[in-house]
Amino acid sequence: MVMKRGLDQTTAWLIAVMATGVLFSAGYGVSKWIGRHSAPTGDAEESTAHASHGEHGATAEHEEHGAKGEHEEHGAKGEHEEHGAKSEHEEHGAKGEHEEHGAKPDHEGHGAKPEEHDSEHSPKGDHEHADAKPHWDYKGSQGPGHWGELDETYKLCATGKHQSPIDIEAPSGNAKLLPIKFHYQEADTVVVNNGHTVQLDFPRGNFVEIDGDHFDLKQLHFHTPSEHRISGAPYELEMHLVHQDAQGHLAVVGVLFEEGPPNKALAKLWSALPSSGEKLPEPLLMNPKDLLPPRQLYYHYPGSLTTPPCSEGVAWYVLTQPTTISSKQREIFAQVVPFNSRPVQALNGRTLVKSAR
Repeated sequence: MVMKRGLDQTTAWLIAVMATGVLFSAGYGVSKWIGRHSAPTGDAEESTAHASHGEHGATAEHEEHGAKGEHEEHGAKGEHEEHGAKSEHEEHGAKGEHEEHGAKPDHEGHGAKPEEHDSEHSPKGDHEHADAKPHWDYKGSQGPGHWGELDETYKLCATGKHQSPIDIEAPSGNAKLLPIKFHYQEADTVVVNNGHTVQLDFPRGNFVEIDGDHFDLKQLHFHTPSEHRISGAPYELEMHLVHQDAQGHLAVVGVLFEEGPPNKALAKLWSALPSSGEKLPEPLLMNPKDLLPPRQLYYHYPGSLTTPPCSEGVAWYVLTQPTTISSKQREIFAQVVPFNSRPVQALNGRTLVKSAR
């Protein structure tokens, strides 16, 4: 019995020892499994955890490319920074998508100012845009016969069908044409010689009413000899009063000057004509009404600018009664602007009418 009790104790001891080893081994295995799948210390890229979001690691699917989520695949601040540290709209620069082609909005892609248009078109005249387009002139390889070749934007000078000036001959009378209402007053004008003509820029305040429509006077300038002809005959000088409505439509009033007594209104301007490329240092007080003839009947037709780009859609009103300029005044102007007249253009079936009142 004593031997059996001893054997029983020995057996119990052995069983206890074996049980302890099994538990120790099991504990080690569990600890090792936990260690391999622990986010702080384990290798998430080797993980084969069974949770659906644990395919790429024990934390979440969004950490496939790093510790802070799917949106940081390309960096630490989100998907929109793929191209840099700022928003998607700054891909092309620091000030937005519209600056892909430069530092200003899309609408200024071809320049912040209007094209170099003839004085009839540009509200402030082409003296502000002398470098915007190829140079043109009134003679030689850059003269009127070649304007259409100088630049793509000048092509209407060669291909247009409603071009100006014209030879005004045999207009039809139209009793329905209303008189032009001139609302002119004295104003300080900027006088400049832009290399093509002498021009006076006007502030707001002077305007005309044509068939009930309001057109602001932007500027006036001169051509010598006259660009429009009457039954084939040119005049000594022609003045163009350029008006524009709120929608940008142009209405140009032409005034013809024939040789005669000195023109008092011109004398004021002629006393200080600026040279080419220059302007008077001080504003000149002028009332454009003083440059009009006593009667304001007119010839009317649809035409164009008389210089590049020769854009069409200009409403022309050439006054039928000329005013005067002395031969001396004509010579003074010729010293500054010797010649700046485009040849007359074909009428091409356009309606030419004359007002009756």
